[in-house]
Amino acid sequence: MREQANKNLLVCLTPLQMLIASKIIDQNPASYDVLCLSYNENKKYDYYFNDISQKCDLSWRFLVRSKSKIYRIFDFFRFNCFLSKLSNKKYNTIYLASIDNPFFHILLSKISKNNIATFDDGTANIYKGSSYYNYENKGKFQNLILKFLGNIYNTQKVVGESFEHYSIYNNYSNIIENVNFISLFKDNENLVKKGEVKIFLGQPLKDIKDINVEKILTFVESLKVDYYFPHPREVEKYKNFIYIDSSLIFEDYILKLLGDGYFVEVYTVLSTAALNVASLKNIRVKVLCEKDLNINYFQFYEIFRNIDCDVINF
Repeated sequence: MREQANKNLLVCLTPLQMLIASKIIDQNPASYDVLCLSYNENKKYDYYFNDISQKCDLSWRFLVRSKSKIYRIFDFFRFNCFLSKLSNKKYNTIYLASIDNPFFHILLSKISKNNIATFDDGTANIYKGSSYYNYENKGKFQNLILKFLGNIYNTQKVVGESFEHYSIYNNYSNIIENVNFISLFKDNENLVKKGEVKIFLGQPLKDIKDINVEKILTFVESLKVDYYFPHPREVEKYKNFIYIDSSLIFEDYILKLLGDGYFVEVYTVLSTAALNVASLKNIRVKVLCEKDLNINYFQFYEIFRNIDCDVINF
């Protein structure tokens, strides 16, 4: 017998998504379950999963183990079996951020619900050059497998069925029209008591088109930053930097520094986490840009410029 649709399901992929989902719970008190999918394991993921689980009735995790497209097919079948745990439930609203994720398309096809709502996946929702605006066709074989598993969703269908969207970016055009602003932060009125700290905010640099990693790192070294805050998906560790090792994602770590009385200078190439903290008091975001990056990511740099970040050309 199927349960009544008197609760909601939050579906998350990253620690930032879990943080936003937690804010949705705070803003909209109701009964929630949460399902978190990940492509790797780390202590940041554990920290935010444990945090949001405390606000939910039931919580599940699913780890995608495959590293290649061929083995990804087996994970689709594993996930399809995993969803049997939820087959007797009907949710009022399913909330998700990664609207292009095939695992979540399977979930939406399998789990009974009244509504779909969405929330931000970093800046992909507001950056016109992202895959959300430029739909990428999946391979024919993957589409065949997904169809065999009963999938009826794609990115366009999720966008079309989302009745509301929660965004952490106020007054920005979003891929989904009915937008509710949700703040990650309370107003900070902290006094600067301990001086200034400079942090380079990392990301998987080799994923950026036409980037000269060596040139970037040499320039960052010349800035004499105090610390390097790595992205959870970064594999390489670079010499000559002191790394920050924390269970907190960057946004929460910055809040802690501000609360401790520091003024923070953040240097980044194209990290959305820097954009997320740029409006806070006692923080200055400086975005590194060189000719090829400006050509390939001009619209993204314009977003930074529009919120008064410093763009450093080198």
